[in-house]
Parts: sequence; structure tokens; C-alpha cells
Amino acid sequence: MDQEPKANSAGSIWKEVTTQGYLERARARAQKRKSPWNLLLIPFFLAGIPSITYALFRIMWIVHTTFYPQHAGQLREFWGSQIGFFAFVSSFLMLVPLLFAAIPLTLMIANSIFWLVRPARRAFEREAGDDESMSFSGAMSQLWAISKWIVPICLLLSLVGAVTLRHLR
Repeated sequence: MDQEPKANSAGSIWKEVTTQGYLERARARAQKRKSPWNLLLIPFFLAGIPSITYALFRIMWIVHTTFYPQHAGQLREFWGSQIGFFAFVSSFLMLVPLLFAAIPLTLMIANSIFWLVRPARRAFEREAGDDESMSFSGAMSQLWAISKWIVPICLLLSLVGAVTLRHLR
């Protein structure tokens, strides 16, 4: 098998994903994950995505109402049944990118929570072995490399939606 590229920056993550044999390497890493602790990561991830998305949306709603104070207190009208095309496009742009921003953030938070649980940390360290990309620091640096690009881009897109959402209908 080819030497696995180190994935600790955005460029090397891209190289890892686009290098021939990525799926085989990903399957090999996945097969190392046998601990039940890995299953517990799933509910944290599934609960974290909507939670972080909602938190980011509420922050963006505050930004929106700064530009459009007449919308303060009208959050229930966001994506109402009588929404027009332009309001839908702006509100879609305000909300959906936040979902993508929440993914790496949720993964980082879930990893951090489980790193604090000593038995989980030991199990993950055993599974990682000498594979740096599966270690806590390797995984977190990969997630950080992704986050430092995705989160700001998604927040900027959401900001565009917040600023252009002139009418809720």
C-alpha cells in the first residue's frame, strides 16, 4: 500500500482525498475503529449539528435584526407559508451555510468531550496506534484545517443572506 499522506493542513487533506486509493485507506482506518465508544460519538454528532446550527442562526438573526430592526420579535415568520422567492433565497442563504459550518465544529466538540473521558481516550489511542491521522491531535488538526476555511466562508454566505433578507414574506 502507498504511504498515506499526512492530513494536517487543507492542502494535504485535499491531497489525501484525491490520491488514488483513498477509499481503501479510509476503509482500513474505519476497520480499526472497533470500540463501542465510537458508537457514542454518533448521538453527540447528531445532536450537535442542529444545536450548533441553531446557535449560529440565532447569532445571525441578531445580526439581521441589527440591519432590519422591524424584524425583531418576528422570528416565527422566518420561512413562513407566504414566503416569496427573493425572501426564500435570502433566508436559505442565511440558514443553510450554517449547517455546513456546524459539521466540523460539532466533530471538534464531540472529540473534545470524549477526549476528557479517560476510558474513551484510551480506547481511541489504542485504535489509532501509530496512525497520526487517527490520533486526537491528528483528527483535531485535520478538523481545524477544514474549519478555518469552511466556517468563515459559511458565515460570510449567511451574513449575505442576513443582510439581503429585506422582507420575511
